[in-house]
Amino acid sequence: MDFQKLVTDILGTGMTQTELARRCGNGTTQGHISAIYTGRRGDKVGYQLGDALVKIHRRAMRKKVVRSGVASESVKDVASAVS
Repeated sequence: MDFQKLVTDILGTGMTQTELARRCGNGTTQGHISAIYTGRRGDKVGYQLGDALVKIHRRAMRKKVVRSGVASESVKDVASAVS
């Protein structure tokens, strides 16, 4: 799993490294997140941190899709097809 990409995607939504570390829990620090983000840590991430990053990434990407208007565009397409 490419944890560096997950962290990059999450931070791309506007979340800070400090906030991400807090949400990961289990004693994760901003330094841990920075090491993953810059590639200093490689793919060596413990199970709990990896699991937390995957879950946070899923939620963040769902919110990003909704905010970007993708969902509302689909609704507009359906509405115009019906009328």
